[in-house]
Amino acid sequence: MPDYDGLAEPFLDQNTHGKLRTELERFRRALAAARQRLPSDCLAPDTICVAADDAQLHLATAPGGTINLTILGVIHGNEIGGLPVITSLIEKILEGEVAVTRPVAFGLGNVSAALAGKRFLDRDLNRSFGGASLGSSHEGTRARELQELLGRSLYLVDLHQTREPSETPFFIFPFARRSFDFARMISSDLPVVTHWSGSFSQDGMCTDEYVNSRGGTGLTIELGQAGFEEAQMSTGLASALRALHVTGSANVRELPCIEIDPGFKGCIYTWAGTIPYPKSGEVRLVPDLVNFQRLNAGDVIGSWEDSAIIMPASGRILFPKYIRPGTPDADAPRPAELCRVIRTVTEQELPA
Repeated sequence: MPDYDGLAEPFLDQNTHGKLRTELERFRRALAAARQRLPSDCLAPDTICVAADDAQLHLATAPGGTINLTILGVIHGNEIGGLPVITSLIEKILEGEVAVTRPVAFGLGNVSAALAGKRFLDRDLNRSFGGASLGSSHEGTRARELQELLGRSLYLVDLHQTREPSETPFFIFPFARRSFDFARMISSDLPVVTHWSGSFSQDGMCTDEYVNSRGGTGLTIELGQAGFEEAQMSTGLASALRALHVTGSANVRELPCIEIDPGFKGCIYTWAGTIPYPKSGEVRLVPDLVNFQRLNAGDVIGSWEDSAIIMPASGRILFPKYIRPGTPDADAPRPAELCRVIRTVTEQELPA
């Protein structure tokens, strides 16, 4: 395990900083107990594979071994909500509430960035998979460490959070019928955002896209605004437990429900448009935009220099990006996108 205490102090408020340290220590204790008491092994720093206690099932770290399900969190360092979810899963296995039947893996993606209070240190880890020239950057090294795990995973659930508040948690993934079916098996109510006109980013593959490219089935769950909010942790834990159940990875003593705002139950969305982030000049978004907020074509959502920024189409806004002075975002390179716009589609409109 890395020496967390030797890493840079985070750019977080004092309460969140303390909670992060506490949750990381809890994670470390759970990993240490799992390695001591269960058929388990380390796949890469901050990850573990747990196998069933059955002579017919070999530990997934054996050469060429398959991991039935991988659950990841903190791929982006500022999205810390997946940390207590993953620790809780390991604890439930240790306590006998979850009985693993096939090899499963759990891990944190970017602890160093989390402790620095940043999305990433050198480059976006969730745009770094499958690249031929990752270099020696922190995230390039981490991507290489995680790729073996991802490449051997039949299923992936990656727990993320949004920068701004969200009216609902949601699945998001590049469209593949098997990913869509996997999402619906976990929850038929949780809304889905999917896309099929190229990669999410031109910089490199996300975790789910990489797993899909290797023949597995990957998806991401966005829990809500980054932090340790209790309702989000409940949604994340319920989703992860249900994923363990529907993939045949574990017997779960109590299968929780996922509560969703009735207005979003079962909805499917895809891109209606993208607003690029201007490469220079002052950008101001109108205050308090939130994910899934409904807006109309022509609505003013901000300004750039002396020009208004206009909604290109009617729909719901997704991933609005405020660059606030005095935060790590203010010193980071400008994002490629100001926001996206999503529209509702039916299942019949999805690719065959």
